[in-house]
Amino acid sequence: MKNGVTLFCAVWLLAGCGGSKIVLEEPAKLQDFTAEKRVKELWTADTGASAVKKAVKLSPSLDGDVIYTSDPKGRVSAFSADSGRTLWKMKVKQLVTGAAAAGDGLVVVATKKGEVIALDQKDGRRLWTASLSSQVLAPAAIHAGVVVIQSVDGKLAGLSATDGKRLWLYERSEPPLSLHGTAAPVIVKDVVLTGFASGKIVAIQIRAGKLLWELPVAQPHGRNEVERLVDVDVSPLVVGKILYAASYQGKVIAVDMQTGQILWSRDVSTFSGMDADLNNLYLTDARGAVTAFDQQTGASVWRQEHLRARQLNAPRYVDGLVAVGDLDGYVHWLSSEDGHFVARYRVSHSAIRSQTLASHDTLYVSSQSGALAALRLEKN
Repeated sequence: MKNGVTLFCAVWLLAGCGGSKIVLEEPAKLQDFTAEKRVKELWTADTGASAVKKAVKLSPSLDGDVIYTSDPKGRVSAFSADSGRTLWKMKVKQLVTGAAAAGDGLVVVATKKGEVIALDQKDGRRLWTASLSSQVLAPAAIHAGVVVIQSVDGKLAGLSATDGKRLWLYERSEPPLSLHGTAAPVIVKDVVLTGFASGKIVAIQIRAGKLLWELPVAQPHGRNEVERLVDVDVSPLVVGKILYAASYQGKVIAVDMQTGQILWSRDVSTFSGMDADLNNLYLTDARGAVTAFDQQTGASVWRQEHLRARQLNAPRYVDGLVAVGDLDGYVHWLSSEDGHFVARYRVSHSAIRSQTLASHDTLYVSSQSGALAALRLEKN
């Protein structure tokens, strides 16, 4: 298993872990502003045990009109997206580190010991269990009868959605030091896309596990292993025919999926995630700045610096705005045109680390303490 540099140890960021002295930047103080919209809390729910003191990020999953969640102690739950009503909950009796993923009639979670557990989407009944070679820290992707899941030792497995038997295994050597986390694989038209700690993204044929292509997002450079970290912990994002990928201490790149040509690249350092609308690509960098890039050219459209070091999660485009959560449980809505603050709401007193979910004009937010909330903006 690779050594993990725990993000919560040093990534807000002027030095690495280990014996080095860590200098943490002071989180920016929240600035007052005149809210343009009012936040309405539609419902809240308790998803289970707190993950405040654990280095896990258990993102919820939305499939249809149901939200699926997991907690570190093994509780898996299903909630109505409309009302927050609990549809079912069950306990897998293992420590969960790979968040719930839903699709093809399954809800899949992964454990600290590398077990993959598949439940029935309708009632939470356990259907099968499979074993991987190492811990899983990201949700699986499920499509076309295949469960694709990535472990921290650089292996990507394709499991049968029917019984959990391994269909294929792709593996690559990883650097001895890496960030604490992995990218969550995504699937586009029977092609699996994911990133690795080596700074590369790969495309895998979902049914046979055949490598279609690989592409470097960033090249490691520096005097020591910390400076040479270039993990691709951000899941690739596909918008139309363009693939966007980003790395820590590296770049964000735009790739033409048909030709493999890199259309543009920009220096950036990120590990949280990306989102997009019809025009812009949005990401949060490692220092807590939110940036909008023009999708076609890579030009910077705007940059919001007033949330620096607040350990922001990945941005989410919802209802014409960009939403980000921070270390104190606040959600901030920014204008997609120029990045100014539009609204703010505190969901919890614990951090919001996982990327929020969005459906139409509703934002679903999960905090490290186990609070799940559905929020909607209304004009003042």
